[in-house]
Amino acid sequence: MSKPKHRQDEIDSAAAEWVVRLEGAPLTPSERQALESWLQADPAHAETLAEARAALARMDALRAAPEVAPKREISPWPPADEFPRRRHNRMHIWASAAALAACLLLFIAASVLWFGNPGTLLLADHRTAPGEIRAVGLADGSTVLLGPASAIAVRYSDSGRAVELLEGVAYFTAIPREQAGGRPFTVMAAGGTAQALGTRFQVERTGDAVIVTVTEHKVEVALEGAAVKLSPGQAVRYAPGNPGKGTLGKVRTVSLEQSLAWQRGRLIFDRVPLDEAMAALNRYRHGRILIADPELATRSVSGVFDPNHPDEVLRRIAGELGVEHVEIPPLLTLLR
Repeated sequence: MSKPKHRQDEIDSAAAEWVVRLEGAPLTPSERQALESWLQADPAHAETLAEARAALARMDALRAAPEVAPKREISPWPPADEFPRRRHNRMHIWASAAALAACLLLFIAASVLWFGNPGTLLLADHRTAPGEIRAVGLADGSTVLLGPASAIAVRYSDSGRAVELLEGVAYFTAIPREQAGGRPFTVMAAGGTAQALGTRFQVERTGDAVIVTVTEHKVEVALEGAAVKLSPGQAVRYAPGNPGKGTLGKVRTVSLEQSLAWQRGRLIFDRVPLDEAMAALNRYRHGRILIADPELATRSVSGVFDPNHPDEVLRRIAGELGVEHVEIPPLLTLLR
C-alpha cells in the first residue's frame, strides 16, 4: 500500500536534505548515526534516498556532457541498485525541490518589500527605518540629517569628500572646502553629482528621479557632462537613463517650507504627481504602495499631511482622487 501523500512528501524532503549533506563535507559521526537511524526507521527511507542520489548523478552527468550523459560513480553506501526504482519518488523529490525554490523566492520578495533593497543594506554606512529621522556626523565635521527609510554610503579620501545617497532623502550641512584641506564635498545619486560650493542643501531620490534643493550658498549639479548651478531657494530635477540619455531639468524656484517639511513631521504636496507622493509616503511604512495605471500615476496631489499616520494619508489621497486602494497585507497596497 502506498503511503499518504503528506507522509511521502516528508520522506522526499528529508531524502533531498540528506543528498545535499552527503554531497558536501564528510559526515560527522553524529550525522552518520542520525542517517543510519533514519534509514532503519522505514524501508521507504533508503529507497527514496537511493532514488534521489541516482537522480543527482544523472543530472551531474548531463551538465558535464549532455550529449553523452554517462553514469556517475557514487559511493557504494547506501547502494542504489539494492532497491526498486520508483518513478513517482523522483517526481516527489523534484516537486519538493521546486516548492522549496518557490518558497525561497517568495521569502526574498517579501523581505525586499518589508525591509527594502538588500543591496542597500550591504552598501550603506548609515540608514534609517521607515518613519525614522536621524542626524549623522561625518569625519570632517559635516552633518547629514537622514530622512525616513534613507541610506548613505560615505566615501572620504585624501582627495575628496564623497557621500552617495543610496535611497531616500538627506539634508547636508557641509563644512566649507577651505576648512577641509581643500577637498570638495560631493553627493552622488543615481549617476549624477551635487558638489557643494557652500554649505546647506538637500538631495532626494524620488521614484526614478533625483531632486537637489539648495538652502544656503550654491551647489553645482552635474549629469553626463551637463551642469547647472543652484542658488538658495532653487532646485533641479534629473533622471538617469541609458548612457548618454539621462536628463537634467531646468532650474526652478521652490518653496523651501514645502521641500523641507519632512524635517518638521509634515508632508506638503503642491500638484505633485501621485507616483512621487506615494514614493515619499512609502518612506513612512513597511510594505509598498504600487500604482496599477500609468496614467493614474501622473495625477496631481495637493495638501498637507501627517506622515506619522501613513495609512490615513493613503486613504485620504485615494478618496480625494476617487481611486480604489486594495490592501494585500502586510506587503502591498494597490492603487487602481
